[in-house]
Amino acid sequence: MRVVRVLILLLSFSLAAFAADLKVKVVDPQNAAVAGAQVSLLRVGDGKILAAQITSAEGAAVLSLPGEGTYRVQVLAPGFAAETIEVSSQVELTVSLRLATASETVLVTATRTPVAGEASGSDVDVLGGAQLTTMRPTMASDAVRFLPGAIVNNTGQRGGLTSLFVRGGESRYNKVIVDGVTINEPGGTFDFGTLPMDQADRVEFVRGAQSTLYGSDAMTSVVQVWTRTGSTAVPELRFGADGGNFETANGYASLAGARGRFDYNLFGNQFNTNGAGINNAFSDSLEGANVGVALNERTSLRVRVRHSNSHTGVAGEWNFNGSPLQPPDPSDWSQLNDVLGSVELAVNAPSGWQHRFTGFDYVYRYNELNLNGDADRVFDFPSHEVDHINRVGGGISGRLF
Repeated sequence: MRVVRVLILLLSFSLAAFAADLKVKVVDPQNAAVAGAQVSLLRVGDGKILAAQITSAEGAAVLSLPGEGTYRVQVLAPGFAAETIEVSSQVELTVSLRLATASETVLVTATRTPVAGEASGSDVDVLGGAQLTTMRPTMASDAVRFLPGAIVNNTGQRGGLTSLFVRGGESRYNKVIVDGVTINEPGGTFDFGTLPMDQADRVEFVRGAQSTLYGSDAMTSVVQVWTRTGSTAVPELRFGADGGNFETANGYASLAGARGRFDYNLFGNQFNTNGAGINNAFSDSLEGANVGVALNERTSLRVRVRHSNSHTGVAGEWNFNGSPLQPPDPSDWSQLNDVLGSVELAVNAPSGWQHRFTGFDYVYRYNELNLNGDADRVFDFPSHEVDHINRVGGGISGRLF
């Protein structure tokens, strides 16, 4: 019986020794206490959090070690870089935090090659994927209007002519690029109210004289949009719908992922609204795909396709030249149908040069029926093709990386 008591006493002492407390002191680079830091105890191997404490005003936290073994102490504090230290039999531990480095934004539009935002020397603003997901812009005008220096003017209804004015320049002074392809004519206006933003992963906006890097038609700004690329090993399915007054409804779905050498993103979106007035209805459908494949360690191929078809009611044209005012005609409408396809082959040469071979085809068709419009314009019923663009092109570029 005495032997059993001795064994129980020794076991109790052993458990007490194994369950010792670990005192952690968190300080900054000047050895000042850091209050409010999160101190977590993790098991080595599975990364499971066993205990967590917030440091006191003296920068102290106490964690209970569950037993023998090797653990990691992780310290997180706002403004400081994360610190992780392995512990085994320590009783006290002092963690000195380092200041977190400033985050960098990599830009492409500023210099036509990837570069840190601080080194670009241009006035550039970026809307990232997280911001666009929060904003949920239907059209490009809904996103661009929040960028500094951008003045967006809309004729009034959803889907109406929407123009961008930057730094006092005309609406014809902007260049719009989607997935590396210019979609507006040099010196021509562009309707930002009919460019869908579903599945847009990034928007870069360059304003000022630096935009002329893209040509004389980019005198005040360049707006460049990139489509989201699949990145998850498990296929990611996104779908949803929302609606509101004036019979407004929006539905979207996408399937994206990456497996082996392939990545993909297939998406579709439909937006409809009847508007508040006569003939203010607007609808837009978008279908597209962004597929990439790594052919080998140095060569990759990417194919992008986008098809957008929008239909807008023409609210009415008013004649102020002495003729009676023309009321809105419910039969008037305009339609924009465009298809954009591009292929990009990137080759990383052993010498350090990266070569890009690109080809694209952009088809733009604009139809309008406006029987009460300008008498000098004769339209064939039921519609008349006002504008038709079919632009085919490609290019070769290279850079040293």
